[in-house]
Amino acid sequence: MIYKMMLVLLVLVAGVANAADNATNSSADQLTHLLDQNRNVKGDFRQVTYDEKGKQVQVSSGVFLLAKPNQFVWDSISPYAQRIISDGKFILVWDVDLQQATKKPINNSSSDSPAALLGQPAASVLPHYIVTKLGEEKFRLEPKNKEEMFKTLTLSFKDNKINAMSILDGLGQTTVIEFTKVKTHGGVAKENFSLKVPADVDVIVDGQ
Repeated sequence: MIYKMMLVLLVLVAGVANAADNATNSSADQLTHLLDQNRNVKGDFRQVTYDEKGKQVQVSSGVFLLAKPNQFVWDSISPYAQRIISDGKFILVWDVDLQQATKKPINNSSSDSPAALLGQPAASVLPHYIVTKLGEEKFRLEPKNKEEMFKTLTLSFKDNKINAMSILDGLGQTTVIEFTKVKTHGGVAKENFSLKVPADVDVIVDGQ
């Protein structure tokens, strides 16, 4: 599954060259402001992946919960159960039906994955992306490093809340995620982000 650890909210800011004009800087500032408002959110999602010819190849749906810093739960309910959890230090990808899970330090996750960028300080990501404003609340991010796994990432907001994101990867596949019932929260218990799994689940730890 392409971008299995794709998440909703990315603390991404523009990687803008010194020669960039004021309009570009203004777009980066606006995007930063919108993302800051979407750090603590929850809701439903529907994710569709298309191949390079535009043919639909995969559909999934579920619920998500995000809390700063770097904590999230991404529960795919259909067509099969998969849970992705981060407690801020580690990420656990748990395929429920297969009774298998993979655990890795969050700082060892692919740096070009939007999931790995969740909650990162602006100073650490600012040099790596170029932001273009496509609409009132729609932005396209392009990695400056052409070797990264995705070519473009488009973020859309509605009434200051995350509404959709679209990722074009290096293989020409496009993943579109639509968000509904998005609500902000004032913080949730850390138990929501526990990495504990049942004893019969086979856990593979990255690097071991």
